[in-house]
Amino acid sequence: MAGEVNAGLASALNESVVNPVERLDEVTQVARSLFYLITPNESSFEHLSEVPNYRLKALPYAPFLLLCEVILLWIQGKRLPRWNDSLTSLCSTLLIYLPVIVLGQMEMNLYIWLYENVRVVDLPWNAWYTWVLGILTVDLGSYLWHRAAHEVNLIWAFHQVHHTPEDFNLFVGLRLPSLNRYIAIFFYLPCAFLIPPSIFATHFQLNYMFQFWIHTDAIPTLGIMDYVINNPSLHRVHHGRNRYCIDTNYAAVFSFWDWLFGTLQREKKDETLYYGLVHPINSWDSFYMQIHHLKYMFGRLFELNKWSDRISLFVKGPGWQPGTPRLGYYEDIPEIPKDKSRYDKKVPMIGNIYLLVHAIIGFYVFQKIKITKLMFPASSSNIVYGQALFILWTIGNIGWILEHKSYAPLLEAGRCAAYFLLEIILYDVFAVSATGLLVLRITFGLSFLFWIFNQNMFKTDKLKQK
Repeated sequence: MAGEVNAGLASALNESVVNPVERLDEVTQVARSLFYLITPNESSFEHLSEVPNYRLKALPYAPFLLLCEVILLWIQGKRLPRWNDSLTSLCSTLLIYLPVIVLGQMEMNLYIWLYENVRVVDLPWNAWYTWVLGILTVDLGSYLWHRAAHEVNLIWAFHQVHHTPEDFNLFVGLRLPSLNRYIAIFFYLPCAFLIPPSIFATHFQLNYMFQFWIHTDAIPTLGIMDYVINNPSLHRVHHGRNRYCIDTNYAAVFSFWDWLFGTLQREKKDETLYYGLVHPINSWDSFYMQIHHLKYMFGRLFELNKWSDRISLFVKGPGWQPGTPRLGYYEDIPEIPKDKSRYDKKVPMIGNIYLLVHAIIGFYVFQKIKITKLMFPASSSNIVYGQALFILWTIGNIGWILEHKSYAPLLEAGRCAAYFLLEIILYDVFAVSATGLLVLRITFGLSFLFWIFNQNMFKTDKLKQK
């Protein structure tokens, strides 16, 4: 069965290239999968290789959903997504999927091995009760993982990336830690005692996808449903940095887990919510977001004298201090600043458009990685690594330009020049039609010239003060 993982990955990647107007049933299935409105009959599979990659199939529809939310927020007169914040979340999306393409589905290999060696019962893959048990056990695993991610400092060091946005919109659902799946899997492994891998793989994806739509301020409270189903109102509280919001609402799909374990907190109508970390990091650098809390932890490690305190630093909560309870004192959580200002370093609108264009090219290269692995599974390593490094360079530069780093223009000019080198050395990195190739060459050529003649852009006080 372990050999099915690679076949499953190939099948999933092949299915992920979806034309939104190709088949109406595929469009409706993607829409329903976002809300877990999938029946057992259409989502139960005997073999892992038959399981669709629901997440990658839904990815092409994300721009439409993001646009719909912007329109709803605009109609309601609410705060719209910001360019800098949204671009940072798009970069995080690429960081999520890159490890999957380059490293493969290692977590599924581990799950399969456990299922084959330690399962206690053989449940039929096509039975309705296996499907129901799958949705419940995976959702419970998600609750336990999410709670640990907030109450164990070492795990929080990875998860905190998702809580860095000071806005709350669908873009937040895209900003996740790059190694999330490889850490979270350990909380799902008990499912292997009962749930066949194909059923687990289905629910693991659908559970994840359900959590996308709840990242919005455009949908009001659902009233009594707060005690049954997770929804945007509950998740707004979870992302809030008001004191009453801390360490609450960990559920993924069914909020009754929070009610059962005492972590349910409903939204207060008389108190405005403020989002983000209690200690904002004030940065658009996607790489820094991934590692900044780990850097802080290892810095503190050498400030503590007792080995017991050093161990506690990793296994107790982010708010723990020597002499305090496991999760620290809620009174120590900083009050919301009186000015209520958000980090908002900007670039001109033409700069935002430039960064969006190159982010889209990054997604295109990501798509090429998938196709390359399908076409050349045995000899694609150099090509894949070249593509992945180019995407990482793109992600880094977008953040550094948004941050006005003095070295960003030189690095961006170098990245644009590297495109032409990669096109020569790695033929399949940017293989497109003749017209598409011409557009890419013009884009990168003009971009290179712009940055070469604007090396001092971020060394002036004019942009730094914006």
